[in-house]
Parts: sequence; C-alpha cells; structure tokens
Amino acid sequence: METILRFSGYIGAVLLSFGVLGGCIVGSFTAQPLIVLQLILGIVFLVMWGVTSGLQGLSKASGVLSGRGARFGYNAALYTVVFSGLLVVANVFVAQNDRRWDLTEEGVYSLSEKSINIVKGLKEPLKLIALDVSKVAGGASDPAKNRELLELYRYHNPQFISYELIDPRTDPVQVESLGMKPGNLLYLEYGEGKQSGISRLNDITEQSVTSAILKLTRGAAKKFYYIEGHGEPELASQNEEGMKSLVDALADEHIVLTGLLLPQVGKIPEDAAGVILAAPRQPLQQAERDALIRYADNGGRLILLANPEVGGSEETRSLARHFAIEVGNDIILDAESQLFTGGPQVFVAMQYSPHTITSKLSGRQPPVFSFASSVVAPTGKTNGALYTELLKSGRDSWAERDIERLFDKNDGKASLDANDLKGPVSIGVAMERKVAGGGDKVTRVVVFGDTTWLRNDSLGAMGNRDLALNVVNWVTGEDASVAIGPKKMRRSEAAFSQATFDVILALSFLGPEMLLLLGLYIWWRRQSTVA
Repeated sequence: METILRFSGYIGAVLLSFGVLGGCIVGSFTAQPLIVLQLILGIVFLVMWGVTSGLQGLSKASGVLSGRGARFGYNAALYTVVFSGLLVVANVFVAQNDRRWDLTEEGVYSLSEKSINIVKGLKEPLKLIALDVSKVAGGASDPAKNRELLELYRYHNPQFISYELIDPRTDPVQVESLGMKPGNLLYLEYGEGKQSGISRLNDITEQSVTSAILKLTRGAAKKFYYIEGHGEPELASQNEEGMKSLVDALADEHIVLTGLLLPQVGKIPEDAAGVILAAPRQPLQQAERDALIRYADNGGRLILLANPEVGGSEETRSLARHFAIEVGNDIILDAESQLFTGGPQVFVAMQYSPHTITSKLSGRQPPVFSFASSVVAPTGKTNGALYTELLKSGRDSWAERDIERLFDKNDGKASLDANDLKGPVSIGVAMERKVAGGGDKVTRVVVFGDTTWLRNDSLGAMGNRDLALNVVNWVTGEDASVAIGPKKMRRSEAAFSQATFDVILALSFLGPEMLLLLGLYIWWRRQSTVA
C-alpha cells in the first residue's frame, strides 16, 4: 500500500493527462464516462500523492544537483547538444536535396500531373510576378497561398521558372512597367527579348496559371477578328462606347483582337480563331452574311451581339436565326434590379446554367447588362446541335415587347402584360455542333442580346470581364486545353455504433496508459533502489 501511495503521483499525472487529451479529441470532457473517470481518478491520485509523499519529494529535490542524479543531467544535456547538431546537419542535407511528399488523398498540396508535364516541357525562361494586393485596400488575394502555388511551379522546373511577389504600394514603378491594369494579379513572361510572350491574369489558380503557360508555349497569339464598317463600336476608341478595354483584356489572354473589313477580303481569314459581330447599325452586304455563315458552318467560331438601344439588332437577329437561335425584338426589364442599378433596363444576371462559360462566374460578382434583348434557344439537342441558355435575368423580370412605349418620352412606363415574355429571361445562348463529314471540326456560336457589357464603360463592372474572357476562350477552344478540377481536403469517415466507439476509445487509452505506467514504475523502482 505504501508503494502505491508513493507512486500515486505518477499514476495521477498519467490519468489526468490522458483525460484532458481525450476530452480535446472527443470535443467534450463530460460526454464519455471513460474520460470523466480518467479525470476524477487522476485528481484523486494526485491528491493522495500530495498528502503522503509530496513533502518528502520536495526535501529530496535539493540533492538533484549533486551525486549520480547530477551526472544523469549532464549526460542528458550532452545528448541534447548532439541531437541538436544532428538536426542542423539534417536540415542542411534537406536544403541541398529538396524533395516534396504530398500525403493527402486528393493531392491538395501538389500540382496536377497535367500541370507538371507542361511545366517540365518548358524550353525557355518563364517569369512569374504576383501582386500582393492583400496590402491594398479591398485586396482579396492571399499572398501566402499565391507564393505556395508559384513555388510548386518553380519546384518542378527550377532551371527555367522564377517568381516573385511585389507590393504595389512600395513598388508602383515596376507594376507600371509590367503593364498591369486594375484587376490584374499575375504577370507571366515566357521567353526572352522581342520573341517573348506575355500574359496577365486576374486570378491565381492552378487552372488559370497552367492554361496561360500553355497558351504562351504555343507561340504566336491567336487572332480574333472584329467585323467593322457598319457602325459597330470602335475597337481602338477609349471613349465610353469604345472597345479598347476588350482589346486589352484579350491581349492579357494571349489573343489579338483586330478589325476586319469583310468586303475587302471577301472571306474570313484562315488564321481566324473566331469572329465577333457587335451590333452593326447598318445592314451587311449579302456577300458578308454568306461569308460569316459559310465560315461558321464549316467549323468556325462566331460571337453575335445585339443592341436594341441603338437599333443594332437586325443583322444579329437574322444571323442567329440561321443557327435556330431567336433574338427577341424586346428589352429585358427587371424591377428587382432597379433597387440597385437605378433603372429596370439595367440588371444583373441572377441565374447561371451549367456550362464551361459560366462555371467560374462568381455569384457575388454577376455580370451586368443594359437594354438587352431576350435570346432563346431550342431545348437540348436539335439537329445535332447542343444549345445552352447561359444566363437569365431575375424571377420578377420580363422582356418588354412594346419598345416604342418604353422609349416614349411622354410615357416611358412599361409593365408585364400578355404580350411580354415572363422572366426569368435568357440573355445569352451557346451552341455547339459537329460539322457533318468534317472530322473533328466543331462549330461554336455564342449569341448575346446586349453589347454594352463589353464596352469600355462596362467591361470592368462586376463579372463582365470574366464572362467576356470565358466566352472567347470557350469559342476558341482554349477551355479544353487544360481541365484541372478543384482539390479539396476530403474527410475519411467510417460509421460504427456507440458501443463500438466506446470499445475503441477504451482500448486506445488503456493500452498506452498501461505501457506508460509500467515503464514509469520500472524506472521509479530503479531510482528508489539506487537511492
């Protein structure tokens, strides 16, 4: 009995420690009887030790610094120094032989195999420069995650890849020299000198970075043609109604948007990655219409934009009908959006349909449209073509077909009636169709009932820029170049009964506790014998 009382301090410390540890693991100190028992017994044994042996233990403490115990202490200090030296040597070895292991099931802390293969295949220097916008008011980027991701790219090809993070506040000159515009977060430059390719991204994710690298390694930028000569918004104009912002945004994606006077060339150039027809105010020549239809039907990529506000919808409506897409002679009004935008004719897209174009759009930053017409497509597949109504207006919206009344200065009020199209109303449609007898050729057409969202005064609003880049990338086929799904930590769970859980918990505690107490008892007996 006396031996148990003298050893009770160790028993109490072990039981109390395991009780606290178990409570932290389970999340409660009272939910499991075993944990409660551990805590109670631990306290009881500690009290017993304090009453019977505590004072005696304190009186012996004065002899620790002398005799055999002191020698044990000196040896322990020597072992600590040796162990620390080994740690230093190990760290030096690891630093010189960098290796990474990702033990997560989903590979959360690694690049995908696709990204690794692309990165390892680089033959020229790739420079990555990220902006630390977290230090700027309103910045939402996480510099720690950005650095970790960029380090992964460098790790797989340190010979050609370098990266750095810069603070726009302390180094505005460098930011300006990189041509970074509002919203840009990452600058990429592949190659050296005049032959280098440059891209700028608004987000830093594996999907976006790898896709940008792949575009740069393909060499010359893709060409996208913009039909001109019919009163379309001007490409080079920096006025509110111009398209210079779109030109710059596509340049960041390694895509060149250039004007095309179709009557001069007679056909769409062979190097066209796609064509945009943006709300022409004057009629196209029949030869121009035929050239656009012939180009699209033979596997071309076409973006058609209407604008009922300025009468720029007739040609779009006519061409869209060739692809079984109907652009309404109407204007979408949304009473709900009026609370935020100041007018029912200006609204945000409230619903997204599943599609590559809409998959990355943020619900917090939806695209904004103004004076848009409805765009309706056949349901599902029709004649081998797959149609998707990409975005829709709000639940309380409608497409007003009495446009004259809407623009009447003396009235100007409109309300939903039997002739109107009740919301939600489709704003844009994507069509995809394999070319018969054309092998792998695929026709892709996107139609929107609005052009204003692409103009200089609107492209930077909400999610407009993201939508524009998604549309162009899907039309050109860049969306299929790299498909990297999101990686998330996945919980591994196994369902079992409460009784089974209690048995597992008990065995998890009792086994280690018994071994620890046995080891302590043997050590304690030897110390007592020596003393």
